Amino acid sequence: MLSNKYRWGIAAALIISVGCARHVVAPLPTPRPSPTPTPVYSLLDGEQVARGSEKHRIDAVMIDNYPYDARPQSGLHDADIVYEVEAEGGITRYMALFLEKSPAKIGPVRSARLYFVDLARPYDPLYAHAGENDDVWGPLRDLRDDGFADMDQIVGTPEAFWRDPTRDMPHNLYTSVSRMRKTGPMYGYKDTALDAEEFAFTPDPPPKPQTPDAVLTFWLQYTVRYHPAGRGYIRIIDGEVQHDLGDARPYVVADIIAVWIPARVLDSLGDLQMNVYGRFPAVLIRDGTATTGTWVAPGPNTMPELLDNAGEAMPLAPGQIYIEVLPQGGTLKNGKNIWSY
Repeated sequence: MLSNKYRWGIAAALIISVGCARHVVAPLPTPRPSPTPTPVYSLLDGEQVARGSEKHRIDAVMIDNYPYDARPQSGLHDADIVYEVEAEGGITRYMALFLEKSPAKIGPVRSARLYFVDLARPYDPLYAHAGENDDVWGPLRDLRDDGFADMDQIVGTPEAFWRDPTRDMPHNLYTSVSRMRKTGPMYGYKDTALDAEEFAFTPDPPPKPQTPDAVLTFWLQYTVRYHPAGRGYIRIIDGEVQHDLGDARPYVVADIIAVWIPARVLDSLGDLQMNVYGRFPAVLIRDGTATTGTWVAPGPNTMPELLDNAGEAMPLAPGQIYIEVLPQGGTLKNGKNIWSY
């Protein structure tokens, strides 16, 4: 017969054994890696952007290019797409498009032309300018009635602009992306994203060594030069590298699109008339290569396309794009190759 002391020893051992069995640690689950966020790319210039920045409305700003008084400009360094078109008298004007980047100062802001309004319409932007030619007033009024977000400093949305007293008028009017987006809703212009895509993009191939400059000549011998630099091209006007006011970084352009659109001179001042909708000859210069194609702009409600000779979208390099709208007779020279239509 077992003694009481021995029986209590067995019972204690059983209790300890059962207690230990109840506290067996289960194996930890295999950790699962966090899902990698899907990259977001700009619909304007194809570069990867911060998530959410693409949800804004595009901002389009008319920017002065008058020699000496308007240069250097502000904000062009951060534009996604820049249209350069003659305004009058052989002087070009820029229409800069902004989406992800928000420069604090853009300008000098100048007046609109009807063909610039037509170039802007497919992007459904907040369209900033300071007045317009007489032939633009009526069409702009009708477009405003139809919902076009016209931001005219003179008769429309003055809160979106300011003047810089250190520069001479009229080359001292400025705006910013933040001011445009803050002012727009005050006039019923919502900050809504564009549900469309612009160009096709592919990663940059290795740049070709010793590629030649691209030189574009408009009417009255106005010339702009693009000098190869790494994977892009530095813009040069009148022999000087272009850069923003107070910022020594040169403008480096990834893609140069030359488009020939016929223009008609309206008066002795050199004001122009231009129908920007249709199919027009074009040349794309990227990564040291020039390729002919067709610029297709169906109308105000459809984004333009750049197509190759087989009718397929021509891929662009991600980065800033300059669309150079040349009148008939304007030329593009790239090495030994010269184009003119």
